[in-house]
Amino acid sequence: MFSQTKAAVHVPSAYLLLLLQASSLSYCLANTNSLGKPEYIDLSYVIDDSTIFYPGQRFDYDLFKDVEGVNKTDAGFPFWFAMFSFCMGEHGGTHLDAPFHFNNQGWKLSEIPIDHLADVPAAIIDVERYVFALRQPDTFTLEIHHILEHEAKNGPIPIGGILIVRTGWSRFWPDKEKYLGRKSEGGTVTLNFPGVSGDAAQWLVVERRIVGIGIDTASIDIGNIRGHNFICHFIFCGNQVYLIENVANLDYLMGKVNAVSHRQCNLHLFVLPMKSNGTGGVARVLAYCKGIYL
Repeated sequence: MFSQTKAAVHVPSAYLLLLLQASSLSYCLANTNSLGKPEYIDLSYVIDDSTIFYPGQRFDYDLFKDVEGVNKTDAGFPFWFAMFSFCMGEHGGTHLDAPFHFNNQGWKLSEIPIDHLADVPAAIIDVERYVFALRQPDTFTLEIHHILEHEAKNGPIPIGGILIVRTGWSRFWPDKEKYLGRKSEGGTVTLNFPGVSGDAAQWLVVERRIVGIGIDTASIDIGNIRGHNFICHFIFCGNQVYLIENVANLDYLMGKVNAVSHRQCNLHLFVLPMKSNGTGGVARVLAYCKGIYL
């Protein structure tokens, strides 16, 4: 008869590391399709008759159906043909403000370096609870202490990356009056919505050297209840930082993946504006979780 003894099992440290990596990557794989590609989330609004434009531009959005759509046979086989023209201002819907918008030496839209637009590391700071805790939510501005609180919990904003500010203001889109917070006071029309403070803008430029910043309101600067105050435009554009305004679908992005946590979602953006020599233009903004910080 043989006695039974329990032998100690030695597991190589390299194997344990592989197990850890596999466990961590399961989160990432859960957000990929069957081909192993990441799921891209569109942070842009469709351009149509409901699109909101910043006031003061000559055009909103006009679509002309030059050929509305016909079934043709004059090529010897049946086919469908349609062709439209459109006219619109630069600063409407999800769009970029190029640095040239507030800096005569700044890049125009076509001059922004591609590595500032393609597959750029990003972070989302969620301040909705602070915005709507105020009696007047449209008076909120992102301050340095909000950024430091976010970083203490979620990790640092990537150096040379893009910061997206979620205020929750997108709940009012596409109601133009509520979204712009348009008010008439003594014959003067004002706009009222949250934004970023000048102090926070300067800190982000110096301490995090961001290349772009986005927000889910009509402007990076707070609505002009304090007069025509474009301090953030001056600071960001003066430092070749582009602005993304009217960012969409941040609720969906945060519900799909924990995009606020830099440790759980290595968020990256593709920011794809039209290539013009203008001060801004409509853009497609795509977000995805690139991987996990181990």
